[in-house]
Amino acid sequence: MKRNFFKFILGILLTIGILILPSRVSADSINYQCLKYGTSQQSIASGYYVKPAQITTNGDQYLVTMTIQTGAKLGDWPVTVLSINGSGPANVSKTKNGDNYDYTYSFQTNNLNRIINSSISINVPNVYTAKHDISFNFDTSNLPSLTKTSNNADSQNANSTSNNSESATSDSPSTKKNQTKTKTTNHNQQQNKQIAALNKKNKQTQTAIIVGGIAVIVILSVAAYFFIKRK
Repeated sequence: MKRNFFKFILGILLTIGILILPSRVSADSINYQCLKYGTSQQSIASGYYVKPAQITTNGDQYLVTMTIQTGAKLGDWPVTVLSINGSGPANVSKTKNGDNYDYTYSFQTNNLNRIINSSISINVPNVYTAKHDISFNFDTSNLPSLTKTSNNADSQNANSTSNNSESATSDSPSTKKNQTKTKTTNHNQQQNKQIAALNKKNKQTQTAIIVGGIAVIVILSVAAYFFIKRK
């Protein structure tokens, strides 16, 4: 009887685990260089960035996840990402891994064939405090493909940019500056919306896991009660 009871409990755990745990998304690795801002020289921050990064396709965007790892002697998470690719970092998590402190974050883009800029803050108490701009050059030789919609959109954007460039030759410098500012603002707003949606989805997943965990406890408690009562 006791053996059957434990089999019953194990079956419940496996069933609920399959239902509540999110499906694991396979991620590809992508190597990169951490450079001094605006140069091809390696940044002193390069040693703190874990390589390779992880990359997944998220619709018509790439989701790139990077980790900054620092030793305990520098304090708790001394490096903070202020911005990446023109927006704040998404999915930020801080974990202690042995004697190391890992700062993990993500960003989205539909084009990694260009330099991605980032701004970071370094704060080592009583030693060094500063903000730095750095650049990332990603190896796109094994880059996973985006959807056709994204490719078509990229082509349309490229054609639009080309047409705008041709027509802009007759515009005044102030007009060109305003056009560039408007494009940058629209791009940042769109990217912020995408990151906000991604964070919302992850929060919903976390909530589902918590609720599922509570359900497991309740079911086990009820099963244990009836088992003891029957015994």
